[in-house]
Amino acid sequence: MAVVETKDLGRRYGDTWGLRDASFTVEKGEMAVLAGPNGAGKTTTIRILTTFLKPSKGWANVLGMDVVKDYKSIRRRVSYLPQEYEVSNDLTPMEAVMWNLVARGWPISRARDHAKKWLELMGIWELRKRTCWNLSGGEKRRVSVAMVLATEADLIFLDEPTVGLDVEIKHSVWKAIREIISQGASIVLTTHNMDEAETIADKVVMVDQGKTIIQEQPRKLVGSLPYRYRVVVGKSEKLADSSLGEFIDLGDRLIIYARERGEAVRLVDELSLVTNIYSMSEVGLEDAYLYIIKGRGSHHD
Repeated sequence: MAVVETKDLGRRYGDTWGLRDASFTVEKGEMAVLAGPNGAGKTTTIRILTTFLKPSKGWANVLGMDVVKDYKSIRRRVSYLPQEYEVSNDLTPMEAVMWNLVARGWPISRARDHAKKWLELMGIWELRKRTCWNLSGGEKRRVSVAMVLATEADLIFLDEPTVGLDVEIKHSVWKAIREIISQGASIVLTTHNMDEAETIADKVVMVDQGKTIIQEQPRKLVGSLPYRYRVVVGKSEKLADSSLGEFIDLGDRLIIYARERGEAVRLVDELSLVTNIYSMSEVGLEDAYLYIIKGRGSHHD
């Protein structure tokens, strides 16, 4: 059963299209990640699906309801964390999570117990009595995420929930998100971080310049690449006559792709004689993104 369906969805701001063509589906119990660069149309898509913006063209159904006609019903059944949202500094983490649940109709006693569960999952239970004035930006972001996940809404939208968080805190947020997915929740999350998308998504919807490019499982997107390894090397004039195959020019460095491990090892051995070798690794979703969306960038065959 699809909890989100969109077709040719677009939004225009004056003469500028913030979103041109969003066409994708999200199934019940699925963690779908809208992945793409800043300005690709991810936030505009989320704001339409949560009924804060009306589409200029196309259509979208959320939980089987039309985003324009049924916006009141949709708002009662979804939960949304905007990228720019900040929890009130006058509240403690316990108050923020608990009163958000009460505002949605939860009994106070149940809301208090549930707030405890999610503050523990987010690793901020020990901060529960401090006002948010005394919390760091990362701690306040975790409070905001807890507020949304604790609602157990039929569909949850998270817009760049881990932006600005350090690695350890980011992992605690990922764990909490996957925890609720394992219990049957449906989540749509936006990110420009391809490592994040590859790690936590059941489905990745790649967007670029306001258009949906492809939707697929991360492993299948990575598996569709014609190469399996990447070697990052320093740029050097001595590489001009070398047989590099496919590569992406990063200015003072190159990402060179190899179809198998033996080829990658050979590249490292040969190129180490004429330039610096920075890394050799298996390809990931970021490479799939560059290959699919950027058309391989600057390359040499």
